[in-house]
Amino acid sequence: MLKNDLLDLTLFFDLEWVPDAAGARRLLGLPETVSEHEAIEALWKYAGATVDNPRPFVKYLFSRVVSIAFLSRRTLWRDGVRETEFKLHSLPRLPHDEKEVDEAYIIERFLYFIGEREPNLVGYNSNESDLQVLIQRGIVNEITSPRFCARPQKPWEGRDYFYRFGEEHLDLLRLFSNGNMKPTLNELARLCGFPGKTGTSGGDVVDLWLDRDIRKIVEYNQHDALNTYLVWLRVVRFCGKLSDEEYQSEQFHFRDFLEEESAKPNGDHLRTFIDNWPL
Repeated sequence: MLKNDLLDLTLFFDLEWVPDAAGARRLLGLPETVSEHEAIEALWKYAGATVDNPRPFVKYLFSRVVSIAFLSRRTLWRDGVRETEFKLHSLPRLPHDEKEVDEAYIIERFLYFIGEREPNLVGYNSNESDLQVLIQRGIVNEITSPRFCARPQKPWEGRDYFYRFGEEHLDLLRLFSNGNMKPTLNELARLCGFPGKTGTSGGDVVDLWLDRDIRKIVEYNQHDALNTYLVWLRVVRFCGKLSDEEYQSEQFHFRDFLEEESAKPNGDHLRTFIDNWPL
């Protein structure tokens, strides 16, 4: 199921995006006086909105990235003892700065981080969605990211985040069924006893964005990144990449990390995550 051993640095990531009002104005020739809400409504209409489905799926090209959350997992050896270190990041950070809500800034900083650190990437439905959004919206925003985009001549000669069958970018959903049998992240997380969605869903993000409730978007985004990690941990245990003792130890260590983070300013949403994760 997984060919390679676990790498020293792994990044569990998730994106949130909304229909791009500025893009709708350019695409549809709308005047600048059209409000953001009206422009988004026009984009939904362009995408085939109906009475039964007033908010249809909008192509990735027309989707503005508003948040990227990522959890890093680093394996360290101290005095011959294996330790695991976690860090939770988001773009924009909390509390957010208006400059950090800029889409170009969010995408550029995330891709720069990946290019510099060269982690193993893990997402959920990330191959067909998140990665495509990053590429297409990076092009729209005139971003350059040569180190992220670099590809070796042969797969074993270096990292390649675009190789569909490599593990430098592991899309967990590709390990499971296709079609109607595909589990959502929320479904899989909930059945594994993890928190899953805790009050906010993907359909709420556009309304939160229009209300400029950036904090709640980022909190929801971070929860998805945390659920992605927990599902991955269950997968690597299933594959025998961690012993039962290592698996149990890492779960408790991760929970301790969340306890510490939840006690910090802007950490209340992590307390909610913990409270919904019986261990």
